[in-house]
Amino acid sequence: MGFLFKGCARATVVSLCILGCASAPALAKHPHRQRAAISRPMTALDIYSRRALRRARTILQLKLFELREERLDRVRRIIEKRLPLNSLFLHDR
Repeated sequence: MGFLFKGCARATVVSLCILGCASAPALAKHPHRQRAAISRPMTALDIYSRRALRRARTILQLKLFELREERLDRVRRIIEKRLPLNSLFLHDR
């Protein structure tokens, strides 16, 4: 019975694979062309637009996070230098 069940399971898997490939949509002959971004000269007011301000704020936040992480790593190295990590796990009783 185990052999018959394995055979049916294999046949089911193969048939699902064949049906899945047959029912997949065909690729388009002509891929859709993407429109190029329209570039216009930047004006002085574009610097203060909401999008530009949001982008600048995000960039500054990411830079601050990087600096904070570097500072934390530096502090961690100093602490590990002064207090070896192995001494934290050794208990003198």
